[in-house]
Amino acid sequence: MIMRNEMFFIVAIIASSSTIKPVIAYSPISLSTQSKLPQNTITPSELHNFLASPANWPKIVASSSSVESSSSSYSRGGSSSINLEQPLPVGQSVDEIFGLPPIFPLSVTWTCVKSVTPTDTRPGRLEFFSEGGVPGIANECKMSFDITTNTNNNGSTDKEGG
Repeated sequence: MIMRNEMFFIVAIIASSSTIKPVIAYSPISLSTQSKLPQNTITPSELHNFLASPANWPKIVASSSSVESSSSSYSRGGSSSINLEQPLPVGQSVDEIFGLPPIFPLSVTWTCVKSVTPTDTRPGRLEFFSEGGVPGIANECKMSFDITTNTNNNGSTDKEGG
């Protein structure tokens, strides 16, 4: 099984001088990773559910410290608490804490914008978006996971995800 993950965000670069006004330049950054999992260890649907469940993010992302229900979900009419152990429904948001808390805590609010569970005939896809990103550092952040099943040359099946 191969996990493929793509993250895209815009980083604000601020430059200033005593003789000119501060200038803000935006630089798009994209990070893409791919991981292969041994066959018959997890089904594509199980992989989708694992990746879609925010409580698992700190288990697979070194910089992720914790995830909690987001207040922005409440303001959009969401429930008072999101079960972080379950796949995040489309339209719901969570706050991911990362960096070096408590010394240098950073957070980003991720909203699930697409969740397609894979089947034998259809690939899966997860997309999370954060318009505000990390204030002063990055905005319009996107995290996506593609989960597919491929047949290799010897007739066995490889699954992709991430």
